[in-house]
Amino acid sequence: MAGTELIRSFDPWRSRLCTCPPKYSFDPYTGCAHKCIYCYASSYIRDFFNCRVKKNLIERVRRDLSKLPRGILISMSNSSDPYPPTESNLRLTRTCLELFKKHGVRLLIITKSDIVIRDIDLIKEMDAAVTMTVTTLNEELARKLEPDAPKPSRRIDALKILAETRINVGLRLDPIIPYINDEDFHEIIREARYIGVKHLVSSTFKPRRDSWKRILEVFPEIREKLEELYMKNGVKIGRSMYMPRDFRFRLMKKVAVECRRYGIPFATCREGFRKLHTSLTCDGSHLIKITR
Repeated sequence: MAGTELIRSFDPWRSRLCTCPPKYSFDPYTGCAHKCIYCYASSYIRDFFNCRVKKNLIERVRRDLSKLPRGILISMSNSSDPYPPTESNLRLTRTCLELFKKHGVRLLIITKSDIVIRDIDLIKEMDAAVTMTVTTLNEELARKLEPDAPKPSRRIDALKILAETRINVGLRLDPIIPYINDEDFHEIIREARYIGVKHLVSSTFKPRRDSWKRILEVFPEIREKLEELYMKNGVKIGRSMYMPRDFRFRLMKKVAVECRRYGIPFATCREGFRKLHTSLTCDGSHLIKITR
């Protein structure tokens, strides 16, 4: 893959807990406008909450694709949402989809925005699937966790519309944060089953310094409980703080049991709990429908 600039091999920071299949990663934008307080990407992308277009985006994507074999698997996006509000007017992600379609890319779209339904006409003709992040259905809580992201109800509606057009969809219940949204998942999973979600992946909150600070600022009332879990009894893996393994396992098992109850294949993300997995892949890339 020598010489590519924007489409790069997915690098999970050499995490021994990552179970993703080999794939490429691509972000049409730098930074993200959703301002989710739990976001880990703000720890390594400068001025992260200022969403901006990558310079010469389309030209560079064309150049990258010319150097890559047809049929590659691309995950879009792992750091910055491919559908920020500005995409409604700029339509750059849509242009990238058109290029990917011509190149026969197998595409996994990861988003938190209902703008994605604008591109249904393209996505349904591609080897593609969509996964949507939903952390809570409580809109008051969502405003605290994800201040500038579309409302959860809009995301659920988008998933339903995508599923109705026979695009395979998955739900990312990520992250689950103790004492904040760890009791919300029952309703989310029930809703996921109703709208036709074919895969659910979940993960616990793994704070880095900046996201930890934001969580404590917004939820000061649970500071002592979180410090007990993370700082006193937790462990640092890479640059992230993890809760104790047994605590994380119990939490993920509850989600797994609920998914089993509703018949939704389940996986975890960077938790080390493969035995809980019933889905073919953790990231949902197995959902990609081959149209050609």
